[in-house]
Amino acid sequence: MSDAIYDAVLISWRKEDRLRLPRDCFTHHLEIDSTNSELQRRIRSGDAGSFSVVTADYQTSGRGRRGDRWEAAEGRNLLFSVALALPEARAEWSRLPHLIAAVVGAAIESILPSEENLAAKWPNDLYHHGKKLVGILVETTLVPRPFAIVGVGINVNMRKEEFPSELRDQVTSLYETLGCESNRWFLLGLVLDELLRVYPSGLHHFSESLDWIRRRDFLLDRKITCLSGGTAKEGFARGLGDEGELLFETAEGEQERIVSAERLLLC
Repeated sequence: MSDAIYDAVLISWRKEDRLRLPRDCFTHHLEIDSTNSELQRRIRSGDAGSFSVVTADYQTSGRGRRGDRWEAAEGRNLLFSVALALPEARAEWSRLPHLIAAVVGAAIESILPSEENLAAKWPNDLYHHGKKLVGILVETTLVPRPFAIVGVGINVNMRKEEFPSELRDQVTSLYETLGCESNRWFLLGLVLDELLRVYPSGLHHFSESLDWIRRRDFLLDRKITCLSGGTAKEGFARGLGDEGELLFETAEGEQERIVSAERLLLC
């Protein structure tokens, strides 16, 4: 099964590009608890390295940021995780979610109608027509050496009626946008090809990814509630700083820079 999926992912790649992602770096599962958890286990046991990829048709314990459950119908969506060896410069680590969002977003926009763009919701979700299309979860492990485990869930072929009723007005899929099914593995090939091209150099030269996000800033000038450090604050999102941090203006007019937050809610 993994071999067939691997061939489908790399079907449009040039022969020399295929050498960048050897077959033994790719594993597909029909069902798994979580692609991030599986990749973390493999890294810690020494069975995976940088650019190892785990995909799945269904996750029994898929999760989003802060441990939220991530549900997806079997075989409908693109669910995958990639291991990336982190650079020595720890200051660059916080740039990774934005780099991934730009890579994934550019791949998706390449198959959307030319006049349509995605919106990027800080720190790393992607929206289309005001509804969530992509969730990204970046986790870090320091054993045996610093790795980022990047988990991505893209709603590809789910129909509106397949989403939980309470989420149907908040989420969307490529099927709902395009009116037809899309090839999950071709889309994954687009993402991985670009990721191999820009990582880790894209962390050193961050302006391109940051500009991509800024042009699509979903939160810009919106009133939001930010829960950070256990404290909830109301204010306005005022864009992104040079390291990708959220520029936040409190209701009292004070300016803050937020590197991470437990929750962000639109008011």
